[in-house]
Amino acid sequence: MIRGLLGNKSFMFSFGVIVLLLFSSIVYSVVFENHIPKADLRFEEGAELVSKPPYSPFEYPPLGTDNISNDLFFIILVGAKYTLGIALAVAVFRFIISSVLGTFLQMNFPGIVKRIQPWLEGFYYFPVSLLTFLLLEWVLKSDGYFDGIDSEFTYSLFERVGIEFIILILVAVPITSSTIAKEVKRILEQEFIDSVKILGGSKFHILKTHVMPFLKPQLLLIFVREVIQVLLLLAHLGVLKIFFGGGLVKEDMFNNSVFVSLSNEWSGLIGNNLRFLFTNYYWIPLVPILFFTITIVLLKIMLEALKTELQPSTPNKVGEKENKLQNSPSLKAKRRMQVEVREEMFREL
Repeated sequence: MIRGLLGNKSFMFSFGVIVLLLFSSIVYSVVFENHIPKADLRFEEGAELVSKPPYSPFEYPPLGTDNISNDLFFIILVGAKYTLGIALAVAVFRFIISSVLGTFLQMNFPGIVKRIQPWLEGFYYFPVSLLTFLLLEWVLKSDGYFDGIDSEFTYSLFERVGIEFIILILVAVPITSSTIAKEVKRILEQEFIDSVKILGGSKFHILKTHVMPFLKPQLLLIFVREVIQVLLLLAHLGVLKIFFGGGLVKEDMFNNSVFVSLSNEWSGLIGNNLRFLFTNYYWIPLVPILFFTITIVLLKIMLEALKTELQPSTPNKVGEKENKLQNSPSLKAKRRMQVEVREEMFREL
């Protein structure tokens, strides 16, 4: 599988761009301590003011400036590690919790899973963005922003980040656990699993030897999907002005009090600047929207490449090979011997 992915140009290009963006953001933070250059006012000879920020990408390449004169290129670069880091961290914890929970329940308590499955599937039809907004709105926004006045948050930054992490993880656990449980069930329904059970294989042996080899590729697909879903959720929260870790009140160039993100992560940039989308300063929100879109598209390309590469390893096709192996003459002889031994034991009893 790894060799096939290394030879897949679309996967390697997408993976390389994301890694380069994340690595560049981390290196810039270490070397330049997240310094963001500011654009100056422009004067002609005679001290006559010619132009002032925000500058468009044509006036101040490559991406222009925002409404408080910050260079958008460096804002995006600084915010990349937070955006991608948050998405990866949340996806990892979702993946671990859901994998363990879904696999354990399906292997040991399939009856319980069958009963609660309809309830878990109900989460598919409930907007996760709305649920997350309702849970985080007071902690990350209203608590520190009263009537346009900057006030102290009840919780520290560490506590706010921890609360948001927990909620971002837990809102997806029911759906993801249900998905993984379905995958485990689909594998357990294969004919070769019945043969293993007849031969006396324990649940742990079945899980380790026969389920995990076919479940791992599916888990990899689920993980990449989780990263995409976290990014989309962060973008939705940004539009609703729920910024990661909260925010603070600043004045823009028009002397308006605005609630801005603490970390320059991309969803916060979208929420901060969405009001400029249908003005002459449209590039200010479009730049983070563009980078969000590019990142999600690259992850989607990786996902499709993984699907193509892992297609031969689906349980149905591998199950056919397993069934052939299980029906080999040597295994048939072993089964006959086991049956004869059991019959002999019963006769002795």
